[in-house]
Amino acid sequence: MSFESFPFNIGWELTLACNLRCSHCGSSAGLPKPNELTKEEALKICDQFPELLVQQVHFTGGEALLSPYWAEIALYLKNLGISTNILTNGYNLKPETVSKIESVGISAVGISLDGLEKTHDYIRGQEGSFKKVLTSINFLQQKDINIIVITTVNSLNVGELLDILHLLQSIGIRNWRVQPLIPTGRANNSKKIHLDDMGILKLGKFIQHWKPKSEMEGTNIICGDGLEYIFGTSDPERPWRGCPAGWITCSITSDGKVKGCLSLPDKFIEGDLRKNDLWSIWFNPNSFAYTRLFSYGDLGSNCNSCDKATECLGGCSSNSYSASGKFHNDPYCFYKINKTSSV
Repeated sequence: MSFESFPFNIGWELTLACNLRCSHCGSSAGLPKPNELTKEEALKICDQFPELLVQQVHFTGGEALLSPYWAEIALYLKNLGISTNILTNGYNLKPETVSKIESVGISAVGISLDGLEKTHDYIRGQEGSFKKVLTSINFLQQKDINIIVITTVNSLNVGELLDILHLLQSIGIRNWRVQPLIPTGRANNSKKIHLDDMGILKLGKFIQHWKPKSEMEGTNIICGDGLEYIFGTSDPERPWRGCPAGWITCSITSDGKVKGCLSLPDKFIEGDLRKNDLWSIWFNPNSFAYTRLFSYGDLGSNCNSCDKATECLGGCSSNSYSASGKFHNDPYCFYKINKTSSV
């Protein structure tokens, strides 16, 4: 066995069912997949995690809280010594659900906020969803549950980032993750919300300017999905060194397939947990070739002349493939756009 790293972090799409139809959804979530994992199958998968040194599992969807067994899986993993997070749209979070989140030991709740009220409601396709998110945040705060507010940055909300920051500071949010829209799934059909070069420039400059100031005031801005390699913002303790899919992370779909990242299309499924165990899939020498077998000759035209290419390795794999049809060729690169811009 020549490959010796382990999937320390796993993203798990518990169900594709969702109570919203958001225009930016990369999964085109709505109805559950026809043959989603049973609780028994899911628990058997959990039993495979300790020998693979899994440290944390991130539940997502669809709307993860619509899975009938999310709480049982979380408690099972807690008893195995594995931390869990859960991502929710916050649309229908009740106090009793928050109490269950607390009782099964969920470490953190990611909750989506995609703009100020008018923008958020438009993107989510449901009037009143913005107010429900704020109510859900309040329920979580009452239980002192760790919250990470997540904003998918697009053309409609990139101009609202400072106002969103001030709103989050006013309600005591300590962690805010910003991530650029990935043009896949339902988002691929909503061209008007796609970020252009100017949008990426605005996003990057906002992070560069406000991240240090915000941290001093108690709100940490977390860069996601490729933004980690914005020059000057990476954590020196954990610098961006390219897409981690297949190196230290992988994902499980609601019907038991394994991918490097849930945002990648199904053509990049590495195996089926109904047919093989995760150990066999993870250590298969042909798995995750787009990251594990990378060489600098694989860099696309957007990246092959960049002086940061040896650090970022062509950016976020999902962004790169969705936008350009090629890995290691991310066109949504603030560093490059900023370098060539006169703004």
